Amino acid sequence: MTVTTDKITDTVGARLGAARHMAQAKMLSTAVPAGKKAKRQAAVQASKQMQQARTLIQDRLVPMASSAVDNAMVASEPVRREAVRRGKLAAAALRGADSMIVARKQRRWPVAVAFLAVGSAIGAVVAWLSQAGRPVQLAPYPLASEPDAPQSLDLSAEEREHHHQ
Repeated sequence: MTVTTDKITDTVGARLGAARHMAQAKMLSTAVPAGKKAKRQAAVQASKQMQQARTLIQDRLVPMASSAVDNAMVASEPVRREAVRRGKLAAAALRGADSMIVARKQRRWPVAVAFLAVGSAIGAVVAWLSQAGRPVQLAPYPLASEPDAPQSLDLSAEEREHHHQ
């Protein structure tokens, strides 16, 4: 019986090996092209995603970052200038230089006078423009004239006699 069992085991094992080999060949024949196709599709998809990311970065992020950097540079300019000045003073002190950089005082009154003049000129122009459409008012009473000349042409004869006396 052992001989028969060994024969059956060998036969079944040989047939299973052949079936496994045949199944593996069929799987490889379908799996390899499918894998290559999936690999190509994944590469195309990754390329599309990279292009979308590149477009997003170029169209949105770069302008925003550029604007933020420009704003930061403008806002920090006085601080950076002061840092440079202090750095020069510190370097001069470390060298032992006797000549100190003296900060000169800036005169501010010329700027104030200039703004006062500009403001006065603007005020004068506005006042002149606001009066431009209005008629000129004359004095409400007659001006003093020569004593011989009649005061008014509208006087009645009676008033004229009374006036001359």
